[in-house]
Amino acid sequence: MRVIVLARHAKAEEPSPRRPDHARALTVKGREDADVLGKSLSAIGFEPEVAYVSDAARTVETWVIASRGWEVSEVHRGREMYNTTVPTMIAALRATPLGASKVMVVGHEPTISSVAAYLAGKGSNKEAVQRVAQGLRTGSAALLEYDGEWEDLGLDAARLRAVVGRNGE
Repeated sequence: MRVIVLARHAKAEEPSPRRPDHARALTVKGREDADVLGKSLSAIGFEPEVAYVSDAARTVETWVIASRGWEVSEVHRGREMYNTTVPTMIAALRATPLGASKVMVVGHEPTISSVAAYLAGKGSNKEAVQRVAQGLRTGSAALLEYDGEWEDLGLDAARLRAVVGRNGE
């Protein structure tokens, strides 16, 4: 079984004309929530082997804080995860190395929730599906299980098990 965690970055500074959106950092609460997210995932035995992280300041900072103590073999940081689409994110997940069984994406709304909803099929937790349909809150993540090969990942192929993190619980 493979596990996919789709995380929305933690709470960031408000937009400002002096600071481009891409450069917005986390607030104090955001840093605390990123720490809670990482600890929540560790508590259930999740430690990714591969991560895909938007290169925006708030997503990178969320990743760095949440992943403290993890030994992640591949971390892909890129602009393609910043302002992305469901097909682009699914394509990235499909390209995950065959040997990897745990993957994490740290990105933005509405794409993170849209990908979770797209993947959630038969056997998904109804409450988690409803929460994803409303949009993931900052600092929370959708936890999905998938039994197939990465290259076959698609519509309704996974089971959405839970929404985790302080803002997900």
